[in-house]
Amino acid sequence: MSDLTPDAIRQLIDPGWRCDAFQGLCTVPQLHVNTGFEHHIVYNPGAANLAHDEFEGNAVVLHIGDYRGKIHENGKNLIIPPGRFLFFITQEIVDLPFDVDGNLFMNPRVSNLGLQFFTLGHVDPGFHGFLTATILNTTDRRVILDRHDGILYFVLSRMEKPMAPNFRSDFHSMPQDTIQKAQANLSYNTRTAFALTSESFVTRKELYGYVILLLTLFGTIFAILQYFASNPKFPF
Repeated sequence: MSDLTPDAIRQLIDPGWRCDAFQGLCTVPQLHVNTGFEHHIVYNPGAANLAHDEFEGNAVVLHIGDYRGKIHENGKNLIIPPGRFLFFITQEIVDLPFDVDGNLFMNPRVSNLGLQFFTLGHVDPGFHGFLTATILNTTDRRVILDRHDGILYFVLSRMEKPMAPNFRSDFHSMPQDTIQKAQANLSYNTRTAFALTSESFVTRKELYGYVILLLTLFGTIFAILQYFASNPKFPF
């Protein structure tokens, strides 16, 4: 198994690849095999052309597309408050041949901002659709992400031989092409039984404020009780 170079990936983008070489694995041969149908290993459905020429080494750089989460949007920026989750699909769709698999990694620059990534890892051959990730702001400050900056790195590898995908769903014939499908496939619930919120995090400054407030409250109560105890009109 060897990582694909940017030049090899470009060839699988345009002109692309065909199911003709994978007749025993393609689940819709009547549409794909010997029909001239071309797949494109990575492409942005919203772009004017198929060209994807953003790489970091051998990794394809991917970006935030549609998302779910209690965050704020300001132009091209997404603002994630402390303790908030962001679930998103990539802007790009991947359409892997049956002899290529992939691994998804976080951009180190983004993770160094204090974001914890979930649902990263291996992408099986034959997968077709948007990739997904969930991030959590573990800091006590808001984190600002530019949607034009790459957030994920996708490394593609050529396998020794083609293999059938190991999916519960057939992504080759029924691609994961909307965020609703991604949520259903991941059983993602926007009303989870347990979720961290910004109230779960306390800064040192907030902690000092709470201590001072409690001390002030106890001192006030003690002074009131002492006044009543020393006043003959209010015997205890």
